[in-house]
Amino acid sequence: MDFKQVYLYDGTPFLAFENEDGEYEYPKDEWTETPPPEGIYSPFYFNGNEWVGSTKEEWESNKLPYEPTAIQMQLADTQMQLAKTAVQVRQTQNQLADAMLEIAKLKGEN
Repeated sequence: MDFKQVYLYDGTPFLAFENEDGEYEYPKDEWTETPPPEGIYSPFYFNGNEWVGSTKEEWESNKLPYEPTAIQMQLADTQMQLAKTAVQVRQTQNQLADAMLEIAKLKGEN
């Protein structure tokens, strides 16, 4: 079974397989046999003649620093508090275990 690779206009690769009649079954969306060029950055698309996209420099200059939302900040704070509490519980359990060992030793001496 033969196939060929084509690309949707958004750059998604698609494998067109040959059917029983020897014809390729292409996607229903617009497609091209021209692959996106190396070094093209998102967002990119095929305009019917060529691939249009950004260079690495353009892509990097358009990136904005990530700003978490207030809810994301609250969630991160809650997770930090939970982690600190888990450490404190573990320390308390270790102290309790040490105290129980010490009591057991003292009872064994008497």
